[in-house]
Amino acid sequence: MAESKAAGSLPAGLYERLVYDDEAADLDALAASHCAVISQPSQAQRREHLIDEVTSRLPELLDAISSGSDGSAEQVRAEVKLIAHMLREARLEQSEKSTVQLPAEPLRILRAVHAPDAVPTFPQTGLRRPWIFTSARSDPSLLNELRAELGNVDRVDILVSFITWSGVRKLIDVLKLATALDAGENPRTRFRILTTTYIGATEVRAVDALAELPGVELRISLDGRRNRLHAKAWLFHRMTGFGTAFVGSANLSESALIGGIEWTVKFTESGDFDLYAAACANFETLWNDGEFQLYDPKNDEQRLALTVALQEQRRRPGRSNDNSEPIAIHTWFELRPKAYQLEMLERLEAERQHGRWRNLVVAATGTGKTVVAAFDYERRTREEGSAPRLLFIAHRVQILRQALATFRQVLRDPAFGELLDGENSPSQYTHLFATTRFTAVVWCRSWGLIIGA
Repeated sequence: MAESKAAGSLPAGLYERLVYDDEAADLDALAASHCAVISQPSQAQRREHLIDEVTSRLPELLDAISSGSDGSAEQVRAEVKLIAHMLREARLEQSEKSTVQLPAEPLRILRAVHAPDAVPTFPQTGLRRPWIFTSARSDPSLLNELRAELGNVDRVDILVSFITWSGVRKLIDVLKLATALDAGENPRTRFRILTTTYIGATEVRAVDALAELPGVELRISLDGRRNRLHAKAWLFHRMTGFGTAFVGSANLSESALIGGIEWTVKFTESGDFDLYAAACANFETLWNDGEFQLYDPKNDEQRLALTVALQEQRRRPGRSNDNSEPIAIHTWFELRPKAYQLEMLERLEAERQHGRWRNLVVAATGTGKTVVAAFDYERRTREEGSAPRLLFIAHRVQILRQALATFRQVLRDPAFGELLDGENSPSQYTHLFATTRFTAVVWCRSWGLIIGA
């Protein structure tokens, strides 16, 4: 974001704090001209912010009353006296040696300073408190929160193991807005991105799309064996002092952002400064590590080096052929159907008990129809003593790869299934995951189970 200043000395951007007495008049004027957002706090918010004011000012007050002392009993008595006075009087008093900025009355919350009539989107989880995203239905969407954070930020640092086009396309519109050039030909927001070729999952198309944006500097490790980077983090820097950090298990892919079971912790510069500073410092260390090389999509040598490195990773055991993403790695986790998925499985079994074998499962996007299909197939395999023939049909290759990974995970078989998508040619046609375009090639064969996604 351009370093434009609002009236006075406040940087433009997002806030989440009380309005102070010495700035109230200026902020009221900004709000009247539609250049600031100020809200009335609820009772809970009022208490929360007042407690924060006390805890944030207390070290300053303790330092003020004990300045010049030698750490003796006199200093201890002075500190205890201050705390006792606060508890007894239930109010703060200014020390002669300290200037305390007092909240304006009535209490109000400053949310943003912005250009006229350009009210920003606020993250649902706020800018002060920690949050954990667990992909639960009741959770705010990680994707929506990232989009809100990207909408108003000065600088962003991103660290992910791999980047796919499916993930980039979910954010490309807001990324283009964030990096749009201002009147001075400067991008609104600057990005630094670190990624790797680990397990061959990164896609050149996705890396190019990011690196071509104004204000984006991207560095990549081309040696997936030496530097197995598993860290995933988004660091949002704001001149307002309300930066945020997202650290967890989610890479920049569609399944991580909206479909997979990922845990991501959000913490804030305002609420956890030491933790936020540590995350920023560690990113700086990696950014300056010679292992990560600057990538320019217009440089043919660099683009070729990336392509070759990805192909080498995809040749390793557990991968499909050179032209596809990895399907699964040999790391198993306990995948269990949820209660509503168990109900679907039971109803399918009941239909078959009545001799009805052609069944249709209808469910909303993101509710795990593929998981249901995989567990249904796993049950059939156990009942029959061997894996029946399977045809899984989808209109997009990305869906097929995710489905194949799910089946392999449920069956705990890293070699199960093959792709038929124009780039991959199966050696057998026993368990096939095919796009609709190529289904006619195998339609004449006899299948034990046909699944459409």
